[in-house]
Amino acid sequence: MTFFPRAVLLGFLAVGGAIVGFSGPGLQVTLQRIDVSRLPDVHCYFTVTNDRGLSVMGLTGSEIAVVCDGTIQSPGTLQSAVQGGESLAAVLLFDRSGSMKTAVDRTKEAAADFIRRLSVDDEIAVVSFDQTIRIDLPLTRDKTAGEAAVRAIAPGANTSLFDAVREGLAQFKASASKRPVLIVLSDGLDTRSRSTLAAVTAEAKRQGVPVFTVGLGDRLATDVLQALAGETGGRYFAAAGPEDLLSLYQTIGSQLRNQYRLTFRPSFGRDEAWHQLEIRVAPPGGEAPASVARDFIASIGPGVSRTIIGGFERNLADRNHLLWGGLGAAFGALLGLILGLLIKALRPDARIRSGAVLGLILISAVLGGIVGLILEAVS
Repeated sequence: MTFFPRAVLLGFLAVGGAIVGFSGPGLQVTLQRIDVSRLPDVHCYFTVTNDRGLSVMGLTGSEIAVVCDGTIQSPGTLQSAVQGGESLAAVLLFDRSGSMKTAVDRTKEAAADFIRRLSVDDEIAVVSFDQTIRIDLPLTRDKTAGEAAVRAIAPGANTSLFDAVREGLAQFKASASKRPVLIVLSDGLDTRSRSTLAAVTAEAKRQGVPVFTVGLGDRLATDVLQALAGETGGRYFAAAGPEDLLSLYQTIGSQLRNQYRLTFRPSFGRDEAWHQLEIRVAPPGGEAPASVARDFIASIGPGVSRTIIGGFERNLADRNHLLWGGLGAAFGALLGLILGLLIKALRPDARIRSGAVLGLILISAVLGGIVGLILEAVS
């Protein structure tokens, strides 16, 4: 692994930087996805919820402002994603490790209820994991098959959360939906994965998939679940016990059904440059205004041209080489200096010239730099 992994770079470039939300006491705006594949039009998918997590519906274009790079953009169209005829593609990811055994029945009940509430055109997939990952059901519109797959899940042993998230994200390759979502039920503990949190978060951002996480268990890795959700435009929910799962899944389903789709045509068009998008919401009901912001690149396709990616990767690779080589050289030079001083101290009667000591330091620095580059390659 390099100092700045390739997967992280691609995820950051393709979908944008970290999501930054500015919410009032009773209002929260969550930006799930920026779709630039249809430039010059930009499509944004977001939800607005109150302090109880309930969806705020009925907002109009007059209550929402779109700002790019500090400049208010011309008004576009605002409608619910459901009214826009865009179906949902949901992958349900279930932790069936030993720590989840006591919640299996409630989990199945909550998931089956979530599936029953999907529309006829929505897609559902089921993935479960312990130390192994199982695709219980690939993406399908068959809700009966979805319920059957959920009810067939059996408890397992250890946990491969991050590998399972990667596998869950891979299911969206078979879908053309513009509204993908990954819903993860887990305690957040990972004991077996080869993937990392940073890598799977980057992949979710690259694909534009918000990850909703539900934390359940006696020992929760809350920071992991919060990071996975917060960095991808999803939401984190903590279940006090298995009995809370039904209501939490209903809350997630409600937020997804009540997702807004905002379409506007930015003044800068497709310029292959970075921009910051901010969505400001000022409802008329007296709630404090709220906003959310994210960086993105105005480029057709996955979100950024290969030329730009290549340039960033080359620059970062050069910086990595300099960093590892420089640290290795500095350590080697220090080691050479220490060796020279030790030799002088141990052989005070010997005539050791300063040039010899300097040569030792230089040789040690070169060797240290080589070792640093080798360590970069194998890490």
